[in-house]
Amino acid sequence: MAQRCQIHVLPIVRLTKASASPGPECQAVEIAHGAQKVSYWRQPELDRKALWKTFARFPLVLNADGSLWEPACLWLLDKAEARPLASSSLKPIAEDLRAYKQWLDDMDLDWADFSAPDRYNRPTYLYRTHLQGQIHSGALKDTTACRRMLSVIGLYRFLLSNERMNFAPVNAPWLESRVGRLFKDYKGFTQLQETISTDLAIRTSKRDYAWDESIDDGGKLRPLTVPEQQCLIRTLKMLGNTEYALMHYVALLTGARVQTVLTLRFGAFTKPMDSVPQWPLKLQCGPGSAIDTKWDVANVYLCIPRPLYEMLHVYACSERAQNRRAKSYLGESEANYLFLTNQGQAYYESKAELHAKLHSGQLRTVSKRTGQNLREFISEQVIPLMNETLPGFKYKFHDLRATFGMNWVDHVMRDGEEKQKYLWAREQLRKLMWHSHPSTTDHYLEYRVNMHHLKAAQADWGKHLIEAINLA
Repeated sequence: MAQRCQIHVLPIVRLTKASASPGPECQAVEIAHGAQKVSYWRQPELDRKALWKTFARFPLVLNADGSLWEPACLWLLDKAEARPLASSSLKPIAEDLRAYKQWLDDMDLDWADFSAPDRYNRPTYLYRTHLQGQIHSGALKDTTACRRMLSVIGLYRFLLSNERMNFAPVNAPWLESRVGRLFKDYKGFTQLQETISTDLAIRTSKRDYAWDESIDDGGKLRPLTVPEQQCLIRTLKMLGNTEYALMHYVALLTGARVQTVLTLRFGAFTKPMDSVPQWPLKLQCGPGSAIDTKWDVANVYLCIPRPLYEMLHVYACSERAQNRRAKSYLGESEANYLFLTNQGQAYYESKAELHAKLHSGQLRTVSKRTGQNLREFISEQVIPLMNETLPGFKYKFHDLRATFGMNWVDHVMRDGEEKQKYLWAREQLRKLMWHSHPSTTDHYLEYRVNMHHLKAAQADWGKHLIEAINLA
């Protein structure tokens, strides 16, 4: 079977510079250049810049013969240097580029050959046609095809903007145009955002389903009904895993996302209840707090009610939690995570920890922990047990955020929906859930009313037609 392009992930990549003479920590290199042998030394960065020149789990795109596909690898390296703490985001891009290179090989096309006068015969346009064919045949989702095309465009943009790459195509890889998009900012004012679009863009068909019971809040989230919530809590108690149960309770009672729940710090829950000045406890999250937020949202507070704090306090001071901290390198430090595995590892590595490890010279050769254990617990233990009572039921941890929002709305708005109360509830919930745009908060406040009207309309809209058909 013929060899094909592939991805190879290096545990560690350290950038070095060439040296004509040996020096501290230099490594001798000998390569064949034609009939000659060339010898030189590679010298690593020895100052503080070395922190930003070392990357863990770095993906390489390899040609079919095992050699590096240089344009792709150099672009990935450029992206790693731009965001050294986000190297985990490179693997999907590398996979997209591998797919493109494999297609080029199958079609016997040169990635740099844009000599065709007809633009639709150039590699980028031909690849777009190929992706559209895969969408139509059902072999590829439109969102995946769109992402792959964007990765290819990103590669060529890098090559065009970097003189050292010496890439000067005879004809343009695409045609560009400026596109304006109107949106409302968090104050409700209409703003215009201009972006540059290409004629290679693959449109994704996004149609809303009338009976979709989800809420768009950083993704499609479905609030759990009260019976589902009750079944979930019973199931968590039956399974008896303290950490996972508490993680669920935090999300249900605060609306926190998974990265915030799993990076809560032990020190925030050591005070006895009587020592807390006011309830609910306002716990600062975001940059500077060591508790992660989505998109690094700063100066936001998690509102923790007293009953939840008491549960977390009891757990933080328990022998079970102490034993786990004893296995952790942070020990009894208040900066340690509240939730640790039975091996003393974090369920989710915070950005603050990754940054600290980078500065201390500690290098990670395994993938960053981002809550995989929690997701496996839900899919392998919680959902199967709940299905015995609720066949076909499933949920994502993020759905608990939407559940919190709807529980809050149902409680606050139960006495009516007069305009003054609506505006107050909208602003309070926006703050509680850290929404940047009030329109996102509106999805929660309007959810019950929309579903009620939809059900009423569904029941009545064709009633007269059914009656006429039955009488005919």
